[in-house]
Amino acid sequence: MMKLALIGCGKWGRNYLKTVSAIDGCELKWVCDLDYEKLNQAHAVYPQTRFTENKADILNDSEIQGVIIATTPESHYILAKEVISKGKAVLVEKPVTINRKDSHDLIELATAQNTVLMAGHTLLYHPAVKRIKGLLEEKNIINDLYYLNMCRTSSSPPSPKVDILQDLAVHDIYLSLHLIGMAPIWVIAHGERYVQSTYNNVINILMGFPSGKIVSIFASFIHTEKTRKMTLIASKTKLVFDDTQTANRKIKIFHNGQQEQFLSVEDNSEPLKQECLHFTECIRENTEPISGRENIELVAKITDCISISLEKGGEKITIC
Repeated sequence: MMKLALIGCGKWGRNYLKTVSAIDGCELKWVCDLDYEKLNQAHAVYPQTRFTENKADILNDSEIQGVIIATTPESHYILAKEVISKGKAVLVEKPVTINRKDSHDLIELATAQNTVLMAGHTLLYHPAVKRIKGLLEEKNIINDLYYLNMCRTSSSPPSPKVDILQDLAVHDIYLSLHLIGMAPIWVIAHGERYVQSTYNNVINILMGFPSGKIVSIFASFIHTEKTRKMTLIASKTKLVFDDTQTANRKIKIFHNGQQEQFLSVEDNSEPLKQECLHFTECIRENTEPISGRENIELVAKITDCISISLEKGGEKITIC
C-alpha cells in the first residue's frame, strides 16, 4: 500500500483528495492545511484520513512516500524544497514555482536526492490529448504544421494573487510544447489588468518555433464564458480540440477543408486520476514523469521569457 500526503485543502486540494482516495493500492494518510474549517469539512467526508495544521506531521512521517502540494503558488517552492529534502517524492500543482531560478533549485535538489519531482500539468494526461498526440505522430502532421491557436477563458476570476500567465495560460504553454515536440525560439506577450488587480487578467502570447511554426495563446479571467479550445492548422489537416464538449465530440478533424469526422476517445477517465496514477507509478518504479524535471525546466524558462516580454510592453524575446 503506497502512502501519500496532501498539503493544501482548497479547491484543487479537494480535487486531489477525492481522486487519490479512490485509487486502489494507495492510501492518502495525511491532509494538511492552515485553515481549520477546511480541514473540518473534509474530515466529515473522509474520516479515514488524518488532518493536520502542522506540515511537520507529514515531513517527519517515514511511511509517507510522496506528497502532493496544492497550495497557493507563492508557497510551492519552500514546501516542495522541504519535502524533497526529506527524500520524499513530490507532485506540485502548477505553477511549480513563480520563477525559473526556484524551479532549477528544486530540480537540482531532486536529482541529488534521487527522488521524483513532478509538475501538475494535468492536460498531458488527458486521454483526448494522448489521442491527438498519437494521431500527429502517426500521420506525421507536425512537419506540415502552420500554427496552433489556443483559447482558455473564464468568467469567474480567481484569487487576486494569481497572474493569468501562471493560472490559465501555462496550460497551453506546456500543452503546445508537448504536441509540437520541440521548444520555441522566441516569445511576444502583452497583458492587461482590466479588473482591479495587481496581476494581469487578460493575456495574448505568441511563440515562434523552428520552421516558421507559430503558437498563439489567448487567456482571460473576465470572458463571457468558459472556453477550452485549441485549433491546429497544417497543410492538409485541420483539427479542433474543444474540452468543453462531451467525450465523443471533443476532437474534430477536417481534411482539405471538409469535416472528416469526430475522433473518438475510448478512454473517458479523468485527467487528474491519470496524473495521480502516473505519480504513484513513477514513485514505485523510480522513473521520470512525463511532466518531470525536463518539462518543468522548459516551462519555467518560457514563462520567465514571457514575463520579460510583458514587462517590456510586448517586446520580442529570444529564448536561449
